[in-house]
Amino acid sequence: MHALLCSLLLVSSLHTLPKDPIQQESRRGRLTKLVRFDVGAYLAANGTKLRLNVDKQLGGLVYVQLMDRNGTLYFDQTLRADEDVLRVSLDLSHLTDNAYTLRVSNGLDTIIREIKIATKPVQESRSVTLQ
Repeated sequence: MHALLCSLLLVSSLHTLPKDPIQQESRRGRLTKLVRFDVGAYLAANGTKLRLNVDKQLGGLVYVQLMDRNGTLYFDQTLRADEDVLRVSLDLSHLTDNAYTLRVSNGLDTIIREIKIATKPVQESRSVTLQ
């Protein structure tokens, strides 16, 4: 009888455990599962565009943000549960010379990339011609 009671308690406790113990809350208040993601980010040759590639699993949310040191948000996008890829080319020409932070997160894991924008000084050249 004691063994039967212990086995019933064990079975009932197994059925009350959540299927996915780590979950994240979406912005709408519903729980979604955490997903794995990969990030690729690089500046274009002229330094005015940031190419951003995010690949993720289906089913969870991934948040992508570009901000400066003061916390001013310049780009904010959420990959929904039914999306698995983000390909974006961000125009950085309107941003001032500064250090910016690219933050990609699924709610638990966060990848942070530092992006420094520094325009090259323009050298003025003068030429004098005498006739």
